[in-house]
Amino acid sequence: MKIKLSFIALFFITYSFSLGQNLAGPWKGTLNLPNGKLDIIFKISAKDNDLKGIMDIPAQGVKGLPIHEIKYHSPFLHIKLPNLGIEYVGNVIDDDHIEGTFKQGGQSFTMNLEKNLDEETPMSKPQEPKPPFPYVNKAIEFYNKDAGILLSGTFSRPTDLKRYPTVILISGSGPSDRDQNILGHKPFLVLADHLTRNGIAVLRFDERGVGSSQGDFKSATTLDFKNDVEAAISFLKLRTDVDPTKIGLIGHSEGGVIAQMIAAENKDIAFSILMASPALLGKDILLHQKQQMEIISGVPDEAVARNQLIFEEAYDMIINNEQPLDERLREYFKHQYHNNISNQQLNAIVTGMSNPWFVGFVKLNPAIYLQSIKTPLYALNGSKDVQVLADENLKMINDELTKNGNPNFKVEKLEGLNHLFQECESGLPAEYGVLNQTLSPVFLEKVSDWIEDITKMKH
Repeated sequence: MKIKLSFIALFFITYSFSLGQNLAGPWKGTLNLPNGKLDIIFKISAKDNDLKGIMDIPAQGVKGLPIHEIKYHSPFLHIKLPNLGIEYVGNVIDDDHIEGTFKQGGQSFTMNLEKNLDEETPMSKPQEPKPPFPYVNKAIEFYNKDAGILLSGTFSRPTDLKRYPTVILISGSGPSDRDQNILGHKPFLVLADHLTRNGIAVLRFDERGVGSSQGDFKSATTLDFKNDVEAAISFLKLRTDVDPTKIGLIGHSEGGVIAQMIAAENKDIAFSILMASPALLGKDILLHQKQQMEIISGVPDEAVARNQLIFEEAYDMIINNEQPLDERLREYFKHQYHNNISNQQLNAIVTGMSNPWFVGFVKLNPAIYLQSIKTPLYALNGSKDVQVLADENLKMINDELTKNGNPNFKVEKLEGLNHLFQECESGLPAEYGVLNQTLSPVFLEKVSDWIEDITKMKH
C-alpha cells in the first residue's frame, strides 16, 4: 500500500537514467521551512552513466530512501519525486557545490548542496545477505510481448541441476525494484535468500520503469503489473531448472491482489501466498487504513470520524466515475475544508487520487477473485498492520475460500508484526526504516515450511 504522510516525510521512490560521474557522493543541503530547518542528504552513485541514489532525513531518523529519478543535463541536476509532486533542480557549480531549489506542491525553497564526504554510507540491515551465496544467483531478463517491454530480475536456485518448486515475488504499490528496497530494507532479497537456502527457487524482478526494467511505471495500473507477472510465469515454464507443475506466487500487499487475480484464472499456478493482502473493496481498505493510523497517532475522535465521512464521499466520486475527476475532487475538498487548505495540500490530494492506479485501486474488489481460487493458498497478516488490517481481511479470505470449497487453505495472524512483517511497537510506517529487522524469522520459517509441505503433497 502507498504510504501517505505529511510534507517531506517517508515516501517511495525509484531510479532513472542520467550522466555525470562527478556527481557521485553524499550531498548535504538544508531546507529553511516555516517551522524550522531540515537537513536533506542525497547520496548519489554513478555506474556506466547511470545515476542512482538514496535520501536521508537525519532529523526524522530516516535513512536509505531510494530516489525516484535522477537526471543530469549539464549544468543542471534534476531529482524528481512525482508521487509527492517533489522536485529538486540544481545548477552544478563544481564537483563540490550545487545551487538549487527544492519544490513541492507549488512552494519553492532555496536549497544549496555541498558534497560532504563525512556523511557515512548507510549500514546494511543485519539480515541482508552478502555474497558469496551457497546457491545459484543469476541476472535474467524476460519479455512481456503484450506491453512490448523487457523486464529484468534475478533468478536463484539451489546448486544441484534439477527441477525446483519456484515462486515469483510480487511487490506492493509504489515503484519497487527486485529487492523491494524500502527505507534501507531489502525484504525480497532476504526472503529470496531464505527460500533458496531451503530448496525453493525464486524469481524477483524490477517493476516496469524501475531499475533495469523497461516501461512506464507512472501510467501503469494493477492490471498492467498482473500482465508483467504473467510474462514471468511464461518465462519460468521454459526453464529446465523449474518444475512447471510447482510454480507459485508470493504477493505482498497489492502484490497479493495480483496473486489472487492470476491464481483465479491461471491453472499453471500451483499455490499462492498472500502477505498482508487486501481482501476488502479498495475503498474500504483505504478508509480502514486512514482511520487506524489516525487513531494510533492520537488524532481526536471527532476529527477521525469527520475524515472518514469526507474521504468516503470522495472515493464514491471515483467509483461513480464523476468527470472531470481532478476538477471535481479539487472543488469538493475546497468546500469540505472551507478553503482552509493550502494549494500544496490540495494539489497533493488531487494528484494522488486522480491517477490511474489509485482510481483502479479504489474500485478493486479482491473477493471476486477469491471466489474462484481452488488451489492451495496461505494468507498471513501481522497483528499490528495498520495498512491492511489483519482481522477484517483475513476473515474475508477465510469466508470466500470456505464458500467456494477450496480444500487446502490457511489464514494466520502473526502477533506483533507490522505491514512489512517486522517485529514492531506501534505498527506505524514511521517505524519501518528505524527497525533493524527486515523480516521476522517466524514469518520466514512459516512461509518456507508451508511451501515445502504443499510441494511435497503435489506429485
